[in-house]
Amino acid sequence: MDIDQHYSHHADEAFLLQQLRQRYPDGPSSYQLAPLDQLHIGGIKASEKLLQQLQHDQPHRILEIGSGVGGLMRMLNAKTQIEVVGIDITHRFNRLNQAISALTSPPTSPQLITCDARQLPFADNHFDCIIFQHSLLNIPHTDVCLQECRRILSRHGSLLLHEVLQGPNPHSMRYPVPWASNAQQSHLLTFEAISALLQQHHFKLEQAENWSSEALQWRHRQQQKETSVKPPSTLSPANILGQSFSQMGANVITNLNTGAVEVWQLSCRGQTL
Repeated sequence: MDIDQHYSHHADEAFLLQQLRQRYPDGPSSYQLAPLDQLHIGGIKASEKLLQQLQHDQPHRILEIGSGVGGLMRMLNAKTQIEVVGIDITHRFNRLNQAISALTSPPTSPQLITCDARQLPFADNHFDCIIFQHSLLNIPHTDVCLQECRRILSRHGSLLLHEVLQGPNPHSMRYPVPWASNAQQSHLLTFEAISALLQQHHFKLEQAENWSSEALQWRHRQQQKETSVKPPSTLSPANILGQSFSQMGANVITNLNTGAVEVWQLSCRGQTL
């Protein structure tokens, strides 16, 4: 199974859209959509932290790489007037993103492109901010992707990453996890490796926060919610990631506890080439 199938194989778009229409006839809010479209560790609170960073940077044109089913994009479009473009290699996610966005109040029509992040279909210096939220971890040849990011980013544009990185004990890694069914689909880098690549591609690392402890606490709270609801909610990450999501969530806790993975937010700035 390739990474596109890993993410899109289990989604039942017709069922999800029907449930959203029935539950939220006036249009679902970001918090109501969060079980479906905030599929990263930390959930909607982590997205709000990224929004706070954007308020500081005040970009005019943003690219989100790996926009998934659109949770962060919808929050950006709701709270800012800036141009936001999303790309994802999973075309089925882009279609679902469009369909969910059309149900919100007011409805939106996000700018989406299905493409590989190692071959970005944009002109040089086109964006002044690029965001990765749990997407770099699925991209092999990270150096090629970062080279493309530097090309399309303005001279002193910002690069924000909310990512899962390899921890000090990678040998203890357990699969499946939300981003990968097996090791072949997961491309985790250590903090030291990503820092070196960023410098190599002319990005200055301005701020780095290890969110692992907070992420672990969040995942424990989510697991309690997921196991206490009877019958299970009809809207959950399992609607996107399949019935193995319960095992994925448990493995995330184990991997954070053992140091197989860490969760970081990195804020970078382009330097003169």
